[in-house]
Amino acid sequence: MSGIDDVFKRLKASKEGAYIPYICTGDPTSGFSLKLMKTLSEAGADIFEVGIPFSDPIADGVLIQGAMQRSLAGGFKTADLFKLISSARSAGIQQPIVVMTYYNSVMQAGVGEFCLRLKKSGGDGILVVDLLPEDSIELDSAASKNGLDIIRLIAVSSSDKRVGMILSKASGFAYVVSVAGTTGVRDALPWSAFGMISKIIDKSKVPLALGFGISKPEDVRSAMAAGASAVVEGSKLISIYAEKLGDEEEALAEVKKHAMKMKAASKHQTA
Repeated sequence: MSGIDDVFKRLKASKEGAYIPYICTGDPTSGFSLKLMKTLSEAGADIFEVGIPFSDPIADGVLIQGAMQRSLAGGFKTADLFKLISSARSAGIQQPIVVMTYYNSVMQAGVGEFCLRLKKSGGDGILVVDLLPEDSIELDSAASKNGLDIIRLIAVSSSDKRVGMILSKASGFAYVVSVAGTTGVRDALPWSAFGMISKIIDKSKVPLALGFGISKPEDVRSAMAAGASAVVEGSKLISIYAEKLGDEEEALAEVKKHAMKMKAASKHQTA
């Protein structure tokens, strides 16, 4: 059983959902990213999704694009990701860490080498946004060899056959994308997202996480009510600290306040 499996097992027993915050490595510095992880850990984060900045992030909206651009402008290198994860472990952060990336970053490092370094640094899983399950044989092998979970994306427009295939290849959890398009804060999530969760929950051998647009406690409660085991939040967190980067202490305090509310909402799960 992986570290991610352990978290979901524990939360299910206490009738809670998992709160999974996204962090863009190096935005605006690696030092701040580590402080952000510590803050979110204290606020109740259950799993971390740590992103690798990419110059052409087709799945990400304006806020995450901005974070990636700040990181790249600051000189981000892939090695910084592994250093951040290692530093988080040295700092006592124990939550599972999933790396979110575009496949180019993995290929540039070498698929086997990337997975080896991720495991050695303390990572638990990998989510490649632009890699179809049909094309992931090499990654699947390298991840399995290093004991890493592979998180798969499911679009709300996916056919039953497609969903079944994706779920059969997922480990750790499956990530249901709430909307067609890019990440970003939204006033309301479409009911199709909750419908997809409800539709496939009994068919899935892994927990389901809902992401893209999660930004309010109401979103968390709605996701849990539909049967999701987790929510992923990124853009809203970035919007909170990006406005206050001139005062790190205040920025982190505002993030912590918001994250605590989001985690508290996950405890309203009744299923």
